[in-house]
Amino acid sequence: MKSVTIIGGGLSGLSASCYLAKKNYKVTIVDKNNSMGGRLSSFEVDGFTFDMGPSWYWMPDIFEDFFNDFDRDINDYYKLERLDPSYKFFFEDGNLDISKDFDDLCKIFEDYEPGSSLQLKNFINEANVKYQISMKNFIEKANISLKEYLSFSVIRYFRTLTLTKPLRKHIASYFKHKKLRNILEFPSMFLGGSPQNTPALYSLMNYADIVNGTWYPKGGMIEITKGFIKLSKELGVNHVLNEDINSINVTHKSIDYASSSSSKYKSDFYICCAEYPHVQKKLLPEKHRSYSSNYWDRKNVAPSSLIFYLGLSKKIPNLEHHNLFFDEDFDTHLDEIFNKKIWPENPLFYVCCPSKTDESVVPNQESENLFILVPIGPGSQDNDRIRDKYFAQIIRRIENKVGLSIKDNIIVKKSFCVKDFKSRYNAYKGNAYGLANTLFQTAIFKPKIKDKKIENLYYSGHFTVPGPGLPPAIISGKIAAKEIIKESKI
Repeated sequence: MKSVTIIGGGLSGLSASCYLAKKNYKVTIVDKNNSMGGRLSSFEVDGFTFDMGPSWYWMPDIFEDFFNDFDRDINDYYKLERLDPSYKFFFEDGNLDISKDFDDLCKIFEDYEPGSSLQLKNFINEANVKYQISMKNFIEKANISLKEYLSFSVIRYFRTLTLTKPLRKHIASYFKHKKLRNILEFPSMFLGGSPQNTPALYSLMNYADIVNGTWYPKGGMIEITKGFIKLSKELGVNHVLNEDINSINVTHKSIDYASSSSSKYKSDFYICCAEYPHVQKKLLPEKHRSYSSNYWDRKNVAPSSLIFYLGLSKKIPNLEHHNLFFDEDFDTHLDEIFNKKIWPENPLFYVCCPSKTDESVVPNQESENLFILVPIGPGSQDNDRIRDKYFAQIIRRIENKVGLSIKDNIIVKKSFCVKDFKSRYNAYKGNAYGLANTLFQTAIFKPKIKDKKIENLYYSGHFTVPGPGLPPAIISGKIAAKEIIKESKI
């Protein structure tokens, strides 16, 4: 029986463990923290359950396919609810609910820009083509050779994929109204980039959003992690917590063992679900590193985030489950965090209020659970003074938009920022999403899923293919597992 050690118990590591265990590998996942899940973790304070990281559930087909691969039904692991509205925009001059019903959304678009309902249908039809081609031809490629991406479908639809056209330019070719463009541009932030440098290919995320919908697992996003952990254990995977791998010993182009301060892990193969730059810069001996420090310094790293977790003693009637505050200029925010690499003066931000959907995340019916995220530049200065300054501004703007005072009703307050991303996740420059999905950081241009120098080392997660986000993490683990299985000739 071949053995595999997976370093890091994020979603990609859990995914890989399941696929390998299914093929009768002896699999051990080792994680530095006291729980599995990586960024998909949670904590509880005074009856409030806070999801620490990802809060958007898009592309439900990827999650369903994962459990189906093991002859499981996703409903046996967690229950989903489609949100309506999918999310809410707060603009400077008003609010806008994004309906889950496509016909209703077309009417909303038409109200802002006559003729845009037909344009939206055309835009989504094209995005659907990109989505289907990507799912069938790209998404599960190992990123080892250009030949993997050459097929009749890809060549046939090359112009449709719009790989070289910026997302912003693509959207602007369909819509003139700024609000409509903002609605379609915002997912680029969740891809770790800006619409100016994200390829138009990623309009496929608009299809995933608008057509496939925005969902919520009852009990919180942590239920996804629990489901993956449960399946992983059912398949016989060994889980080790509170074990920080601090070095990897390499002999004759192969890992001999990985070690923590107290243990050694010796296996036939290794998958690093831990941050790729951390593994390369900190765990591997210099002569065995595939990528230099200069390589990582040149990379366009996705933003970090300032996050606040708030428990309130009263309800906020005017919020939805997902809320996007676009009451300041989008382009100014993008310029400050991506180009100037400074703290945004008047940032856009996101508020998740899961208690609108799920009373289990609050101690009682009068309480509210808030997750507030401000995208900031990677490597930004981080201290209590800065956190307090932005907290005051954010709360003031929320109060202004919802027409209700809330600061005196905050009974739980926690924050998370650059220093915490580095400490908890070994995140390079404190990033929240890995690499930005720019053209030259997509597909074959990403760091390789199979190490170029070490024969039995593989990677998974948001620094390699397919990219950032929960569905890509699932697929990344699957790809790494498939490559090991192929290498083993099992």
